[in-house]
Amino acid sequence: RILMLATHGFFRPDTTEGSNPLLRSGLLFSGAIKTLREGYSGVGEDGILTAYEAMNLNLDNTELVVLSACETGLGEIINGEGVYGLQRAFQVAGAQNLIMSLWKVDDAVTKELMIAFFRNWLSGKDKRSAFLKAQQTVKAKHPEPYYWGGFVLLGI
Repeated sequence: RILMLATHGFFRPDTTEGSNPLLRSGLLFSGAIKTLREGYSGVGEDGILTAYEAMNLNLDNTELVVLSACETGLGEIINGEGVYGLQRAFQVAGAQNLIMSLWKVDDAVTKELMIAFFRNWLSGKDKRSAFLKAQQTVKAKHPEPYYWGGFVLLGI
């Protein structure tokens, strides 16, 4: 029902024609640093989940995907198609709702936001109300939008 990934996200802008934005955005897991430094050895996992790979996940019964990482909501806007990046990938994979960030976020405050969101949601609020209440809670402690405004909730 819920998939929460608290890791590192990336989106690499590129103006090269024909460059695939689904290969330039993703999430970094264990082993990613080694892959980025030394290249992929061809054995085992590389530690990088690109948006292209995420698009092929089966998330048909997933009510909510939380991408608690920096810049997970970024992508390339394609006219008539929308944003191509992790957002599009997880929607194509079947996720009904997504929480993702639009910029680099503070780890400690992100933790506060996520705890507040899940407490609100589990107490009976709908996802949207729970999310807005969590943002208000964080905003009361950290008034700068950098801390509470980077995350968005998308979906039905």
